[in-house]
Amino acid sequence: MNGLTPMLNILRLHSGPQDLPADNGTLTFWVGIALIAGMVIGIPLYGFGQALALNVMDLVVLYAFVVIVLSLRGVPDRWRQTFTAMAGTGAVLGLLMALLMLLAGGPDPAREPEDVATGIVLGMLVLFAWLLLVFGHILQQALGLGMRLVGMLIALGYIVISSVLTQTAIGLFQ
Repeated sequence: MNGLTPMLNILRLHSGPQDLPADNGTLTFWVGIALIAGMVIGIPLYGFGQALALNVMDLVVLYAFVVIVLSLRGVPDRWRQTFTAMAGTGAVLGLLMALLMLLAGGPDPAREPEDVATGIVLGMLVLFAWLLLVFGHILQQALGLGMRLVGMLIALGYIVISSVLTQTAIGLFQ
């Protein structure tokens, strides 16, 4: 089913992006899942149009980041599986984050941070740490790095870049 088992194995750190099928069908499937996951999270916060624009922008930023980092390392041909792995694992973890948001009562910008249960906040932090670990693992494998920590630092760079661009775009939309 379009790389579901390898994607779950990547999430468990048992496989790398090289274990995903390197075809357009798998890429399209997981990019579609990433877009759907982003919309599930984004629509309640921003509305359909803005959520769609932000999610497409985030996928474009991820694609550009992957292509640039792999090109700098001299392995640009690994972009398809690396991009698919990052989009797919990000989507799965994003859906888990959306579930936690639902358990917290849904996204409510008016809610005070202290009104959110500690368990929900802890769960979000665990999912974020897992995302960073998985992205670091994917980048370690794709870039042929000796240490996962280096991959995690590069992944953190991506998360910062993506967050800054997304927050800037949100400011422009308002």
